[in-house]
Amino acid sequence: MKEIGLHGRGGQGVVMAGELLANIYFYEGYEVQFMPSYGAERRGAPSNAFVRVDNKKVLNRYSILVPDEIIVFNITLLENLKLKDNGVALLNYPDGLSKKDSDAKIFCVDARSIANQLKLGTAAMPLVNTAMLGAYCRVSKDFSFETLKRIYEEKMGSRASLNIRAAELAYESVREI
Repeated sequence: MKEIGLHGRGGQGVVMAGELLANIYFYEGYEVQFMPSYGAERRGAPSNAFVRVDNKKVLNRYSILVPDEIIVFNITLLENLKLKDNGVALLNYPDGLSKKDSDAKIFCVDARSIANQLKLGTAAMPLVNTAMLGAYCRVSKDFSFETLKRIYEEKMGSRASLNIRAAELAYESVREI
């Protein structure tokens, strides 16, 4: 079983990204469990979503405290996050980080610039969710980009093309540090 944590701030599309990710995995034939965590439910407040994925029925119902992988929409939250040994972290951070004594695989993408370039959200609070999932598609290799596109089209309708473009740009630019 794989446990994934998505962490950002209200207004960045964290909960929607978690729901989209669960749908993508489900479409690919996995068993999934999606758990949003809204916290203070206001723009700028920490917001989290969690997804469990497995090839067999997911029966666990407890909170995910230390996931296998994290997708971090806002780097200011990184300090408080935990990750399993040999985990994977995808960070919305343009400059990368110096890798400390860690066995984690760390990937970075500048989803904020992509969202601003495509005018997704506002300059103060860009919607980075669809770009982050594009980068995650490349990092995880668990599902095809075609599946991601299909789910975006089904769930977003007329807004899908711009979000697919954001995902493509992030897919192409994500890098390991």
